[in-house]
Amino acid sequence: MTSTFTPTTSSIRRRLLGSLVLPAVAASSAWLPGLAHAAKLQDMALALVEKYKLGHSLPQVGLQIAAKSPEYQALIDKMGQQQAGQAMIAATRSVAADYQKRWNTQLAAAYAQNFNEAQLQSLLDQGPQSPHAQLMQSKQADINRMMQQSSSGLLREMMVKAYTKAQQPSPAPSPAAKKPKP
Repeated sequence: MTSTFTPTTSSIRRRLLGSLVLPAVAASSAWLPGLAHAAKLQDMALALVEKYKLGHSLPQVGLQIAAKSPEYQALIDKMGQQQAGQAMIAATRSVAADYQKRWNTQLAAAYAQNFNEAQLQSLLDQGPQSPHAQLMQSKQADINRMMQQSSSGLLREMMVKAYTKAQQPSPAPSPAAKKPKP
């Protein structure tokens, strides 16, 4: 007696799935160590940025952008130079806190792309005394260019909020509590 095998839909699916999934798993396992290494570099770079407060310039960068914007000029026309300047400084500092973590993460990505693990570890451990501190200074222009490209959306978003906040009337100062006369 001869038996004929008729493949069922589920057996065809299993074979098809197996022929697609196994090569994909095998291929992905080849780049997983690279991803793990990149994640480690990113973590080290973020620790460096946070430890040495390398992203502290976010409010200043925002104010530099503001100074060149038509929105700031409109604010000057509305409030006057001094009041507009004070309002933008206060508003930018206030909203920058909401964006600092993202800014630091993007800055860390730039450092992770420019330094290897040993260099990052040395910079993290020794700071300005690291033998790689000079290299870090020499790569600052490259890192700044990378930040200009990667952070333009974040800065735009932050400054829209700062312009909006700067246009709001500042709260009236609270009256000083009167001291009773002795």
